[in-house]
Amino acid sequence: MTEAILQIKGLGRHYGGVRAVDDVTCLVQRGIVTALIGPNGAGKSTLLNVASGVTPASFGKVVFNGEVMTGKRSDQVCKAGIARTFQTPQLFPNLTVRENVLVGATRRGHVSLTRIALALPGARRDLREIDVDTDALLGELGLAPIAEKLVGKLPFGQQRIVEIARGLASRPELFMMDEPASGLSRAEVEGFRDLILKIAGRGISVLLVEHNMQLVMSTADQILVLDKGKLLASGTPGEIRASEAVKSAYLGSYAEH
Repeated sequence: MTEAILQIKGLGRHYGGVRAVDDVTCLVQRGIVTALIGPNGAGKSTLLNVASGVTPASFGKVVFNGEVMTGKRSDQVCKAGIARTFQTPQLFPNLTVRENVLVGATRRGHVSLTRIALALPGARRDLREIDVDTDALLGELGLAPIAEKLVGKLPFGQQRIVEIARGLASRPELFMMDEPASGLSRAEVEGFRDLILKIAGRGISVLLVEHNMQLVMSTADQILVLDKGKLLASGTPGEIRASEAVKSAYLGSYAEH
């Protein structure tokens, strides 16, 4: 079995009597695409929020590359090697595309913003490295022609790509994506499918929360299913399609297609 890059151990996030995530234990394997699916309200986004340091855990552990992430801030989790996107792109609308991607580059674990701000030794090297990598990413993702445009004036689909580019700029080992296909056209979804596979092809592990089952089944190597805050099932796409419990809770007739 592939080595696990992320271990979630007995994880819980409760809001009073609401058990958004309830004693979930699962693994995300290194170097593959893992999809996290389930009905609305199953706890998928909450699980991502806890694992990425956006929301504190009520109990349990998140272990990334052997290091406990539980209790760390989101910026510390990012520097450890985890990037993520959100259901609604969390960008800086009054900054340009290039500036937004540069923000991601400054989150790398080895880059010192203090050294850059104070023009200390090594600052020029860091800035040169960031500039070169940012320009390469903009070109690779087709963003170079709009690099100087304000993000707030871009169509929704392009904002999604900018958020992906910003995440990649931090050089993550694990990329969490929260419903990246939401609100996109069919052509844009196809483009995202190719992008997800390209990211995985770089050796970056992907944890994908998504309702678009065609996208999930065509990209995921492993699927985790949540229902009512609990882990209902895990397995390959074929195993998940064949699961009666998953059909009943979520997939329904799609599993027969």
